[in-house]
Parts: sequence; structure tokens; C-alpha cells
Amino acid sequence: MRITLNNIENFINFFKNNQRLFSVNNIEWVDPIFVTMMSAYLKDTNNNFTTNNSYINNMLNTVYQDNKTYTPIEQILTRNDIDEIAAHLTTIMLKNFSFLTNEDLKDLKHYLHYLFSELMNNVADHSNSQIGGFAMAQYYPNSKKIQFSISDRGIGFLKNIKLKYNVNSEEEAILKALERGITASYPRLYGQERNAGYGLFAMKTILEETGGVFVIISNDTLIRYSNGNIKVVKLANPWKGVVVAFEFYEDKINFSMEDFKRNFLWQDSDIDEEFF
Repeated sequence: MRITLNNIENFINFFKNNQRLFSVNNIEWVDPIFVTMMSAYLKDTNNNFTTNNSYINNMLNTVYQDNKTYTPIEQILTRNDIDEIAAHLTTIMLKNFSFLTNEDLKDLKHYLHYLFSELMNNVADHSNSQIGGFAMAQYYPNSKKIQFSISDRGIGFLKNIKLKYNVNSEEEAILKALERGITASYPRLYGQERNAGYGLFAMKTILEETGGVFVIISNDTLIRYSNGNIKVVKLANPWKGVVVAFEFYEDKINFSMEDFKRNFLWQDSDIDEEFF
């Protein structure tokens, strides 16, 4: 059994709220998206689990070791956590790219730190998740890709987006949040000025330009982007809250971070540059 970004919808039944002890055995492979979901679920419900999968056991029960291709699981509670956690995750991932030139390494650092920060900001700002969110990243040497995932147990997209926009389902809310210029933000949060973030729109645009993949889950709906196409899946077993995960291929970066912002995010100066 392999649990991946491409088939995660088939395994959300593991996370039933009335299940006090659940087993995740006979797993040949598991991606970070499932591990962050497990972390959030276990923290939210105080449930227990058993598994014979060494990767899951290492991630959830063992002290992190610096020589791994994956990061420790990080819990995000407020914006005050985010910059330090994003820097930590980025530093660990960059250790796997010693073959890059200094210039390419700099570009990759900026892209990863930017993506990690923006998605963690969304959890801190919008999720209303009592346990915050859980995030981690994994490097895959054969394909030279990075997968990042963050999971919370909050209210989801619909309740946030419908406060400002006319949406009636999780699907409509997610698709709306992926548009340019859509925000559910306030100017100040946690006593500090908000960053001029671009969140999900920036993630989508970066992954479009680099051949990446992303999955967004909000309660009863999953949206997957791959190969230029968006697929919507209605979940038979809903998740409580939001999961966002992406796969990023460093060898397809064609712009520095500043060039990317200039070419793709700041094209129209008359648009309100706040993004969900």
C-alpha cells in the first residue's frame, strides 16, 4: 500500500473522529501529506495509533536527525513561529542541493522560504484551528523534487471566503482563493503589520511555471493541480479543516524570486495586492 499526493483521497477514512485507536500497517510508502494529517489528527483528537511503518514511526516518535532528507514535523500556532520555522525547513532542504551553483542555490532558497512562509501564514491567519497546523518537507533525490505539506483542523475555506465573497461550497471557495487579488485577511494580526503575501495564488503560479503539483483539501472537497489541469474530488470521508501540499521541481526554475514577482505577481499596479 502506497499513500501519496496522488491518491491521498483514498486514505482519509483513517481519520474518523470516533476512532480511538487506529492502525496504519502494511504501508510500503507514505508521503509527507499523510504524515502531517496524522500529526494534526492525533493532536486534535488525542487518539492513539499503531503502525509497522518505520518512516511514520521515525517521523512521529523519534528525535529528528540532521542527516535525513526530510525535516522534523513543525507545529505552527501563530505568525510569531513562522519565519524561524520556514528558515529551518529551507536550510534542511538546501543541504540536499550541494550540486547547484551559488546563484541557483540562492534562487531555490528564496522560492522555498517564500512558499513555506506563505502557506504557514494562511494557517496562522485563517484556520481557527485550536491545535494550529503541522508542516514538514521531504526531498526526493531521484526526481530532485521537494514535497511540502501543512495540515490543520480548523474551519476550512468556505467559512473564511464567504465572509467577503459569494461562494456556496468548499469547491467554489478554494477556486476563489486561488484567484489573483482574493484575500480574507485583515491589515493587522497578532499586533503586527501583515506581510504583503500572495499565498495560494503565488503557489499556483509558481507550480504552473515549474511543472509542479499541488493538492488542497478543505473539509469535504479535494482539488488537485497537475499538468496544467485542475481536478475536483468530493470526499466520501471528509477531512476536518485544511490540508495544502505541493511538489516543487528545482531544475525548472527559470526566474529569480524578484523576477518572478515582477513578471507574474506585480503586473497590474492598480490591483489590490493582498492575497489569501
